[in-house]
Amino acid sequence: MPGYKGHLVGGAVTFGVALYAMQSAGVVFTHVQAAQWFISALAGCLFPDVDVKSKGQNILYKLLLVLLIVLLAYGYHRPFMVVSIAAMVPMIVRHRGLFHRLWFVIGFPAVLSILLVSYYPAYESTIYYNALFFVLGAISHLWLDLGIKKMFIA
Repeated sequence: MPGYKGHLVGGAVTFGVALYAMQSAGVVFTHVQAAQWFISALAGCLFPDVDVKSKGQNILYKLLLVLLIVLLAYGYHRPFMVVSIAAMVPMIVRHRGLFHRLWFVIGFPAVLSILLVSYYPAYESTIYYNALFFVLGAISHLWLDLGIKKMFIA
């Protein structure tokens, strides 16, 4: 059961393996895209622990505060309400519950990506690649915490 530093290492290794696989498959990308994907993988590897007082939760709530301020400043009241309600979820679920389920760490980013692409179709590939690396990072967290067998059973 590694701490957040172990999860960061796991996310970084997962990122490296995925990037190598993409490069071997002939996917062309820039250094900026690779940096963006790296950040997504690191965010993903911290994500399952947002349901407990952790570095990941501290980062999440700081980012959410900025997002909520921006949404209010631009008059986006509906997204503000949705994000506000969603921000409470980590506080009401138990640790190693919902956020440590494989179906959730794949399904939540997938649904969010589809929703974002419907609003921002020009950024489709950016959104999907970021989601992919986020999911890979989150899976690395589950693998380190639960092991490969329990990761699929839980």
